[in-house]
Amino acid sequence: MIKKYVIYAQINYTYPAKTVYTMRFYIPVLILLIFVCNSVSAQLSEGGFPLQVVTLKSAEKSVVILPTLKQSVIDETIARNNAPANKLKALTFAHTFNVDFSPANSGVWYSTNAGFNVWQITIESKKAYSLNLIFNDFKLNEKGRLFIFNEEKNHYLGAFTARNNKQWNKFAVAPVAGDRITVQYEVPESEGTPSDFQIINVNHDFMGILKFDRRPIQGETAGDCNIDVNCEIGDRWTQVKDAVCRLIVNGREVCSGTLVNNTAEDKTPYVLSASHCYDEWDYAETTVYTFNYESPYCAPLDGDPIHSLSGAIMKAHYDSLDFALVELDDMPPPDFRPYYAGWDRSPGLPDSSVSIHHPMGDVKKISFDYDAPEYTTFTSSSIKNPQNGSLNILRWDEGVTEVGSSGGALFNMEEQLIGTLSGGAAFCGNPVNDFYARFSMQWDYSSDTTKQLKHWLDPNQTGVLSLSGKQFNTNNDLCNAFTHLNDTDEHGNIAITISGETSGYWGGSNSAGITEIVERYSIDGNEILDGVAFGVGKLVINNNNSRITVKVYNGNSVPEELIYSKVVTIDNWAEDAMNFVGFDQMVEPADTFFVGFELSNIQPVDTFAIYQSLREYDNAANHLYLRQSGSWESFASLNTQNYAMVNVMELIACNYRVITDTPIVEQPENVWIYPNPTAGELTLESDKTINPEDVTVYNLVGQEMRTSVSNADTYRVKLNLLGKTPGVYFVRFPYGDSFVTRKISFVPW
Repeated sequence: MIKKYVIYAQINYTYPAKTVYTMRFYIPVLILLIFVCNSVSAQLSEGGFPLQVVTLKSAEKSVVILPTLKQSVIDETIARNNAPANKLKALTFAHTFNVDFSPANSGVWYSTNAGFNVWQITIESKKAYSLNLIFNDFKLNEKGRLFIFNEEKNHYLGAFTARNNKQWNKFAVAPVAGDRITVQYEVPESEGTPSDFQIINVNHDFMGILKFDRRPIQGETAGDCNIDVNCEIGDRWTQVKDAVCRLIVNGREVCSGTLVNNTAEDKTPYVLSASHCYDEWDYAETTVYTFNYESPYCAPLDGDPIHSLSGAIMKAHYDSLDFALVELDDMPPPDFRPYYAGWDRSPGLPDSSVSIHHPMGDVKKISFDYDAPEYTTFTSSSIKNPQNGSLNILRWDEGVTEVGSSGGALFNMEEQLIGTLSGGAAFCGNPVNDFYARFSMQWDYSSDTTKQLKHWLDPNQTGVLSLSGKQFNTNNDLCNAFTHLNDTDEHGNIAITISGETSGYWGGSNSAGITEIVERYSIDGNEILDGVAFGVGKLVINNNNSRITVKVYNGNSVPEELIYSKVVTIDNWAEDAMNFVGFDQMVEPADTFFVGFELSNIQPVDTFAIYQSLREYDNAANHLYLRQSGSWESFASLNTQNYAMVNVMELIACNYRVITDTPIVEQPENVWIYPNPTAGELTLESDKTINPEDVTVYNLVGQEMRTSVSNADTYRVKLNLLGKTPGVYFVRFPYGDSFVTRKISFVPW
């Protein structure tokens, strides 16, 4: 029997207040196809977990405790980050300890019953938020497996194998949470005890670059005036944002960079950033490049930095024009959603501009200047521009940049890159005077091919002044992340309250008999599901044996046919952050389906809940469905006020259908849309009846947009786009037994 509840809306919000922007149904990301374990942070690896070894007293020999990092050293570094005289906007978040640890001179080798020799070393640097390592002489055995992990945090990286060997024999790993990590190398007994690498740097994170223990930076994220890239104000930049990545350079500095296209359009993975981010030419080889590190919607919710690649080759580097162009050692796979940004090297100034970047190493943000920048000559302690070598953003109208934004791209309104951030004085409360090195001068100001972009980005010597960006992946390789969240949502831990008593959470652990929680999706196309990310709002683990079962159902009004399930341990997950679960087989649902989880394996002493948003306004869309006492029901029918609810989830799907202006059927002649372009309101007219409820508007990536549609008469309807982001949309409506799809342009005058 399904019970109905009065919703008292006990919502435990755990994030600071911020500006709310009106937004879309967004499509962003998180999956790594070849990484199959449940780690919260990953690089290209084979997955799995390290072998268990029985350690005796000799294990103490494998523990190395580094010197205590003095607070004065930390304070000095933070002061340099914030010094106005510095002007540059790279963020130093870690202190480097130079070490010499290898299987030949450190740690302990063990034999196992599994027929492997296992080498271990445990490295401790007290009070570190995370630790990351730089390897030299890195030549893993063809049969070897390397893991880095923190058992206390249940945070694992690996297995790294010979596939991760680089031509330069160096390797950088992403940060691992905590101040004590273990490196474990496993080889078959027949291979002996090889010394296949040397650990040369241990980087002590004193700010908190990971989402564990929520989180940066000395307790702070980027300033409140920053705008999450997935707010509706950034809607037209949905594709371009996927080109922007976060850089962890040589384990200690954070910058921003952009994947760029070249005239051969051959998918060469060039990333453009600032030269001052790479103090040395070969630091590109030990940089970790993270894509899609974003909040899933317009809110301060931490993303999952799972989409990381290690190492690149420096191609061009020029201090005076503050740029560095590298070529990634690995091609970003389809699930990274790589977009190759276009560029414009013409000398003219745009009327307005946009920057996308990672301030304070935080999730991706977007900034807007609605006025033209000015030419200027930027100088700092390490940069001496040629005359007018930079663009000066006089004042940001929306958003700002901060340390960590260095190297971030400046785009014109054609979504083409025109500059890279060097530095400036802007911060929340005073968003003035930022300086971007000019792409047009970086192009060929120097004739030296190692100090110019032309040689690399125009290999065909076309001489073109501009190039469009491109998404090279199609069909099965075209992936995106889907969420029902929009700018009007506010996530929180929403409690079930019965007769004034709390009975757990609508999104997780409860005593109300709710055993499964799912989200209803409809995606056009023969989609293939690669995984799902959950925004965890509550996680109290006392047992280390709690699990959820992730499930996918086909169905229409409620879940009907179970088509996939996966048991997932959750003790290594992070609160107040997205946590990704990759599917380990191809999952192909129907057009309408449900994704969520079963709670039956949560231990009684533990608490688990995902964030949700309670929708109280009239006609709100409900996407939450619950299984209670063996029966499925919509959340909207479970409460007397008919509130709706949406889960904080991101679904990763490939092979979805992108709405284009290619007609689904032959377009009839007796259909008119005017005015087009429109400044806000337009009319749809046909020789057949048009029902406003049947008119649907989509953005460029196929997401349905909430719009105002009203009758003018039987054959005409009015469509109002005011409040939407300027750009291209598609309108679709029935025409007899078929459908019409037409492209419309919204350009406020």
